[in-house]
Amino acid sequence: MENIVPGVLQRLRPADIIRMAGLAAASLGQEYNRTSTIRGTQRQGALLRGVVELPQGADTLVLAFDEDEASTQEPAATSLRSYEIEVELTNSTSWRSSCSCGGQGALLCAHGAALLYRWLAQPQVFESLADPTTPPTASEIRPLRVPTPVPSNGKAAKIPVAPNSEQSANVVVRYSADLSTILAQISLGELRGVAREYELVTNGLSRQQLAEAVVEAMRQPEVVRRVASTLEKAQRQLLAALALTGGMVSDDELRGLFDRFSLGKPPQLQRALLALQGKALLFRVNASPADIGTRPTGNNTLLDIGWFVPTEIRSALRVSIPTTAFDVSKDDERSGLPQVQFAWPYQVLSNLLLVARALDGLKIEPADPWSPLHPPDLPTAITTGTLPSGEHVGLAPLPPDLPSETLVETLQQTLPFTRHFLNFAVQVLLLAGLLQKPQRQDLHLRVLPDAAQLLLGSVHANVLQDLFKLWLQSSSMGELSTLRDEGLRILCRMTPLNVPVLRAGELAEENTEARQILLALLAQAPAQQWMQFAAFGRFVSRLNPLFLQRRQRLLPTPHWWLETDGGKPLKPTLLGDWQRAELLYIEHLLKGPLYWWGLCDVALSTQGRLLAFRLTDLSAWLLHERLPLSVEQPVHSEESTVAALSVQEDGQILLASTAYNWPNIQLLEQFAESVGVREGRLCYRFTPQILSQALSKGQRATRLLEMLRIYLDPSPGEPGGQLLARIEQWLASYGHIRLYTGVTMLETADLAVMRELSATTSLDEQIIRPIHPTLLVLKKAANERLSEELKRRDHSPLIHDEEVYGPE
Repeated sequence: MENIVPGVLQRLRPADIIRMAGLAAASLGQEYNRTSTIRGTQRQGALLRGVVELPQGADTLVLAFDEDEASTQEPAATSLRSYEIEVELTNSTSWRSSCSCGGQGALLCAHGAALLYRWLAQPQVFESLADPTTPPTASEIRPLRVPTPVPSNGKAAKIPVAPNSEQSANVVVRYSADLSTILAQISLGELRGVAREYELVTNGLSRQQLAEAVVEAMRQPEVVRRVASTLEKAQRQLLAALALTGGMVSDDELRGLFDRFSLGKPPQLQRALLALQGKALLFRVNASPADIGTRPTGNNTLLDIGWFVPTEIRSALRVSIPTTAFDVSKDDERSGLPQVQFAWPYQVLSNLLLVARALDGLKIEPADPWSPLHPPDLPTAITTGTLPSGEHVGLAPLPPDLPSETLVETLQQTLPFTRHFLNFAVQVLLLAGLLQKPQRQDLHLRVLPDAAQLLLGSVHANVLQDLFKLWLQSSSMGELSTLRDEGLRILCRMTPLNVPVLRAGELAEENTEARQILLALLAQAPAQQWMQFAAFGRFVSRLNPLFLQRRQRLLPTPHWWLETDGGKPLKPTLLGDWQRAELLYIEHLLKGPLYWWGLCDVALSTQGRLLAFRLTDLSAWLLHERLPLSVEQPVHSEESTVAALSVQEDGQILLASTAYNWPNIQLLEQFAESVGVREGRLCYRFTPQILSQALSKGQRATRLLEMLRIYLDPSPGEPGGQLLARIEQWLASYGHIRLYTGVTMLETADLAVMRELSATTSLDEQIIRPIHPTLLVLKKAANERLSEELKRRDHSPLIHDEEVYGPE
């Protein structure tokens, strides 16, 4: 029981030390903890003891540290002055302290502040003494998050602590993306040790100069690789695992990595950390969520003290994930010959245009959840049971950003796509602003008029990258919802009123983080190399088994979890449960969105399960912004281009939606009217109005006629020949004046008379074409009928007969 840490020490924060000692003494104590030696550290309950050793000339009231003077002065040649200090915390607002410096007053002295700062940074160096008079309370029996490894037997491992090496190596620094800022926080002695590892001269250099020299050396990849090559095998493997996890892990995650990869026993972990820190390959940092770009979870404002691998180190080492080769040409006894599906570059842009054209003008029924007339769905779930503790449990609400089943079924009648791809395509179109949901005054879906130009134009490579980044950063639970097709349910805790405990968008945030973690890991994989999916899944489970429920581990009780249809909750820490949920999530991501984006080719079994995958050349552009020439210049046969255009019996033209067919699509976009999708291809119709509008804008139809003559059959009896003749006739008639004779015209004095005639006679039935509001072209027999109707109402219209009076 002597190892139990009281809650008052567990809850101690730097802000509490500033309140206890004041800003000046707390700042001085922080500097003492960083630059001086604190030995004989002990803990007895909530009482902390230690000896603070300072140079003889150091002022305990004013902090005056000369960098140049300190750089030329060796610590061994300086006489020390020791201060024995005891600090006992009773609660968050009261304490008792005694120090040999003789400081008295309501505030804590600088030596006491240094002892408390050392406790925050290195609680494991305080030797625990028995305290039989103070039994621990139930709230105090909690594991302390310290870097000391815990063996599998559950007992605390006592690791011998060297008086100088481990104390200096476990110093916690404030996180910063700038390496020079991190190096500036460590002591001069540690900085000199790092400089020696990089074979730098340390004599005569101040701390700032020494930090700049180390940073300059670490920016040279060959120097970093040489230093890393001096590590032991287990240490190199630990560094590689940390780099693949993103470079930032907590103490628990670090111990889990060391355990799952079987890199050694707890003392070897401590030795590995010391070796990595001594070479500045790893730092122990304390960071807020704003520092590392994550959102705070719960009520915690600071993340746990963790471990950070600088970006310069990760870039220099170029760690790639281990892969197991897979032969797609080999016939397996159980799964047969794999079915290889190749991802064509930019195919997703063509398919997005097809989905957009199929949605354009589609009416949304009032009962559809996308309709503005549909009442908003309440955030409730169907109760399925209760936990043993009495809490209510229910199914998580469906995501509101996915289209309804009715809309998907309507799209599948005209498009040869699966339900999952249609959900994905609609989501991307909404994110890009190409698709607009219906408004209350108009229940039709609308697509931007220049959608074809944006998706298939000359800058389609940049458009693809922009859409990919938009999808990668979007908050959606689309991939998470696909697990329902695998017989899994997403359950969440509920209040007694059947309201989910989940925050708005919590599941979407979890899904987005999991998606980004996997994409960052795949960015370290080699391209054009088939990788066995089962081996890749096992590696991910050892590297980061909680990637799908990362936020839930920070909560006392999870808000949501995955469960089979049989009612068994799945635990990600168990490999069998992990393969039934998280592994399926990765599989759906690879053979779904990543395959659609053109990132990877996939090899499937006869049952449709993923056997292997490989990254394509396009992955270098989407993940690393390096566009290979082979992707820009694909080879397509002339036959496939000719077959991409055809004419139907009704005169409509069908054209394949591909980025490489954009010149032909562009001509039809200018001179024809888009009428949606037909037989999985873009459908266009020529009308005199659209053709006239294009000509009035200065468009020349020469290229259009050349394209039609090449691809269409000019025979008079064929649909292509008839369409070509009709278009040539329209073009020949454009700009000519036609004179019509033998027609009946009606002219009124003003609009009021025209409205009266429309209301009292059958004028509306006789109109052929209005010239302007008071002049109409009528049917030939309308003259006599309208005259009779007006005479019955005692009106005498003025009639001009050309045969009697001659033309006007």
